[in-house]
Amino acid sequence: MDINQIKYLLTVVDNDFNLTKSAEILHVSQPAISKSIKDIEFKKGIQVFKHKKGRIIGLTRYGMMLVSESKKVYQQYVEMMEKLNKLSNEKNGTVKIGIAPVINSIVFNDALISFINTNPGIELKLIERGAYHLQKMLVLGDIDLAVIVSPATIEGIYENLIYESSVRVWFNANHRFNNAKNMVIPFTEVEKEKIVTLTDSFMVTFQLNKRLRGDRIKPNYFLQTVSWDLVLNLVQRDSNLVGILAAPIGRNYSDKEIKSKEMDPRFPWKISLCSTITSLESPTVDYTKNWFLNYFAKYKKLSV
Repeated sequence: MDINQIKYLLTVVDNDFNLTKSAEILHVSQPAISKSIKDIEFKKGIQVFKHKKGRIIGLTRYGMMLVSESKKVYQQYVEMMEKLNKLSNEKNGTVKIGIAPVINSIVFNDALISFINTNPGIELKLIERGAYHLQKMLVLGDIDLAVIVSPATIEGIYENLIYESSVRVWFNANHRFNNAKNMVIPFTEVEKEKIVTLTDSFMVTFQLNKRLRGDRIKPNYFLQTVSWDLVLNLVQRDSNLVGILAAPIGRNYSDKEIKSKEMDPRFPWKISLCSTITSLESPTVDYTKNWFLNYFAKYKKLSV
């Protein structure tokens, strides 16, 4: 087996044996993947996959062993390429990185400035979209890296957590939550309020919808917007409204008129740097990913 056959095999397994989806991710034709699989089985004289009505439905005992060993080989290949990349000191090229707009303005500003100043040979091309759209672009190879609110919802994406905070409820100083003795507001109380938050294209709202609908309650949204500062401005002007936003977004707006509290159960806000097996084959992309991981690892230590 060559490294491409191993990559084809692992991609098919990672994508629940969906050859069409695997072909899109690998940028090859579906027949090419099918031929690669048949070549493996023919040359080794073993059956790797279980079939039903012409479709792959799982792995045989030999297939499971082959996949297990292939993962080890591919990991060794990745490590070898990393060492070669370090030796070649490759710091030139273009990297397309997708970032959700809110994350870019709140979490990534300083990181981008530092990266560009440190790596003048690498051109960063920023693509600002919602988290779900960025994930699709990543698996299709339209971008090299993505920075999104975790968790990723599309298979084949590998996440590295770089930043963690929480989603809080924001309200006017005259709102009843400000007079509550507890520093944490039960989610059952938040559900009763008129809520201002971001549109459904934002991962925070997607997760909020799951919580609300999980309680079989229709979201009581007063307004949804793509503008996080509008959320806070409305809350500031109307004591009958509450806003749902990540804590870092509203940090600069917290004053005598706008307050915020954690919710119970806690609503985490985690940011991940995402990649795929294919995207990291580029030395420049791999270097860029590791640079940002190291940057945020140092940031966490300084924040403690």
